Amino acid sequence: MTVIDRRHALALLGTAALTPSAVLAADAPPAGTIRVAYMTTDAFAQGVYADAGGFFKAAGINVELVMLGNSGAIAAAVAGGSVDVGLGNPISLANAVESGLPFYAIAPSAMFVDSKPQSFMVVLKSSPIQTTKDFIGKTVGLVEVRGITQAATAAWLRKDGVDPAQVKFVEMPFTSMGPALTTGRIDAAFIADTNLMAFRSQTRSLGCPYAALAPQWYLNLWYASKEWLAKNPALARRFVAAVEKSATWANAHQAETGAMLQKYVSLPSDVLVQMTRTDFADKLDVARIQPVLDAAVREGAVKRAIDAKEFVSSP
Repeated sequence: MTVIDRRHALALLGTAALTPSAVLAADAPPAGTIRVAYMTTDAFAQGVYADAGGFFKAAGINVELVMLGNSGAIAAAVAGGSVDVGLGNPISLANAVESGLPFYAIAPSAMFVDSKPQSFMVVLKSSPIQTTKDFIGKTVGLVEVRGITQAATAAWLRKDGVDPAQVKFVEMPFTSMGPALTTGRIDAAFIADTNLMAFRSQTRSLGCPYAALAPQWYLNLWYASKEWLAKNPALARRFVAAVEKSATWANAHQAETGAMLQKYVSLPSDVLVQMTRTDFADKLDVARIQPVLDAAVREGAVKRAIDAKEFVSSP
């Protein structure tokens, strides 16, 4: 297994660069190798767990793990061929399809369950913000503007009668949100639990905006390009089988996956055990995708109604 850090090279592409003419290309990997994207959060680390747990090896797959900064960078890398299989939330995939990128979801990964949220809207304990109505005129840090986090935050605000247009959203990596809060550059942050832990003593949570989209849905999906799937059908099937098996294993062995995560994210063991850990799904069901797409249309995160079946495929 090889780990490649292309964050700085690809972060500039962002969500605005999701066009075929503006992506990176890469040399083909050796036969039997899959370049798999991940991010440094529990919900985006299934590839790390599947590799360290031996599931890819058992399936006859050699894996290169490629760490990227957000779903937009992952989509650009998959489109350009520097990554073969990526992770993306339903809205990022819908936007890619709208942009003409032939991406197909092939397996589920992390699940959002409203009783076990892993991301929170937080403010400093000293902040005057107490309710959603206090967000008017404030600045909120999101990992993706015009993506899943903004759609969820907009729906969360709107439920309490707040017009999202009265709130300023700024895009930044999860790792920058804690420092941005403590230095006053932002007033609130929608941050993943993995990155929140170091700042938990200084912050308080106002809830999880993701719950405003649906009670349960796929937080992210494994996907690949139509071209790669056509060229590698057997390899794609082995990949799907490996991640499905790793999902069941990871859900039952969170102590082991926590140790794997610590190799990529600097988290003390006592902090790690306090985290709400991710549940991974082992079967792909469009019913866990469609409610998020419907909400995305209402919040303007996608331009048209999209049927989840448009970008779901069985290799």
